[in-house]
Amino acid sequence: MKRLVTTLTVLCAFVAVNAHASTADIDALVEKVRQEALLEASHDQERIERFLAEQDSQRQLLEDARQRLADENARADRLRTEYETNELTLTQYEADLEERAGDLNDLFAIVRQTAINANSVLDTSLVAAENDQKSSFLLDLGKSTSKPTIDNIRQMWTMVMSEIAESGKVVRFNATVIKPQGDETQQQVTRAGVFNSVSNGAFLRYLPESGKLVELSRQPPPRFQRMALDLEAATSGMHAFALDPSKGAILSLMVQSPDLWERMQQGGAIGYLILILGAIGLLMVIQRAIALWISRRAVDSQLDADEPDSKNPLGRMKRIAGGITSQNIDAIAMRLDEQLAEESSILNRGLPTVAVLAAVSPLLGLLGTVTGMIETFQSITLFGTGDPKLMSGGISQALITTQLGLAVAIPLVLFHSLLVGRANRLVEKLGKYASDIVTERGLD
Repeated sequence: MKRLVTTLTVLCAFVAVNAHASTADIDALVEKVRQEALLEASHDQERIERFLAEQDSQRQLLEDARQRLADENARADRLRTEYETNELTLTQYEADLEERAGDLNDLFAIVRQTAINANSVLDTSLVAAENDQKSSFLLDLGKSTSKPTIDNIRQMWTMVMSEIAESGKVVRFNATVIKPQGDETQQQVTRAGVFNSVSNGAFLRYLPESGKLVELSRQPPPRFQRMALDLEAATSGMHAFALDPSKGAILSLMVQSPDLWERMQQGGAIGYLILILGAIGLLMVIQRAIALWISRRAVDSQLDADEPDSKNPLGRMKRIAGGITSQNIDAIAMRLDEQLAEESSILNRGLPTVAVLAAVSPLLGLLGTVTGMIETFQSITLFGTGDPKLMSGGISQALITTQLGLAVAIPLVLFHSLLVGRANRLVEKLGKYASDIVTERGLD
C-alpha cells in the first residue's frame, strides 16, 4: 500500500513536471501503475494468508506451552508434596537412629576413655621396660573422633589382657640400670609381675620418660633385700617376696621417709638438747633402779639377820635402835623418825631430778614448736604459700621437737612413778620396823 502511494506521488510529480508529455506515454504509465498495484495487492494477500496461517500455528504453540506449563505446575506440586513427605520421613528416621544409637555412642565414649586409661597404665608399666617399645595405638584410639571398629576394640582388649597376663609372671631380662651415682650398667633384672623389679638384691624404679630403670638411692630394710636375692636365685617353687601392689609408690614413700637419725637431725639444736636431757634422765633412772633393787635385796636379807649391817637402810635403823639407851618412848620415836627421814631421802635421791627432766622435756618441745612456726611464718611472709617445700622445714622442726619432747617425757614420768613407788615401799618397811621398835620399847 505504501508502495502504491509512493508510485502515485511520483507519477503526479512527473505529470506536473512533464505536462507537456504525450498521451501515449501517460497511458503506458497508468497501465504500469495499475499492474504494480495489482502485484502489490497480490503480495499483500499472500502475506495476510501466511500471517493467518502462522497465527493458527502460534495459537497452537501457545496452547501447547500452556498445557506444558500446567503439567509442569502439577508435577511441581506433586514433587513438593513428595519432598515434604520425605522430609518428615527423614526426620523420623533420624530421630529413630539417634534414639537407637544412643547406647552405642555411650559405648564408644567408654571405649575411648578406656583406651586413654589403658594407655597411661601400659606406658608406665614395667612390661614397657622389658620390651622398650611404646605403641601409640591406644592414645590415637582415645583421641579419635571417628567411631571405633570392632577390630580396634579387639586389639585394645588383647593389649589389656596381655598386661593382665604379665602381672602374674616372674620374668628375667637384661636392661639398662642407672646407679645412684649416675652410672649406667647393663645387668639382669627380675620383674615380679607388673609391680616390682629387682637386680642384685636392689629394688629398682621405672622411669617412663626415659624407658630406663633406676636403682633406689635408699633401699628398704635388709630383710626385703634378702627376699629379692632369693627370688633372683630361684628357679622354681614358691618364694616369699615383698610385693608393692601400688607399683612402687609405697616403696618410694617408704625409702624417702626419714629414719630415726634423720628425724633427730630435723629437730635441730633444741632436739639435740631434748635428747641429751632424755639420756641423762635415762641414766639416772637406771642408776636409781639398780640402787633401789640392791637396797630392797639388802633389806630383805637384813630382816632375817641378827647383826645389823650399816650398808643397808634397815641395818642402819637396827644399829641406831640398838644404840638408844634411853627409855623415853618419845625420844626413841623421834630418833627413829629422824633416821627414817634420812633413809627416805637417800632412797629418793635423784628422783626429783628425773621429775624435773620429765617436766622440762615437753616444754623444750614446745619451744621448738614455736621456733619452727616462726620460721614457717617468715617463709610465708617472704615467699607466700605457693611452694609448700618452703614451709616444710619449719613445720618439720616444730613437729619433731614436740615429738621428741613427748617421747622423752612420757617414759621419764612412768619410770619416775615406778621408782617412787619402790622407794616408798622400802620407806614403809623401814617405818613399820621403827613402829615395832617403839611399840616393843613401850611394852618393856
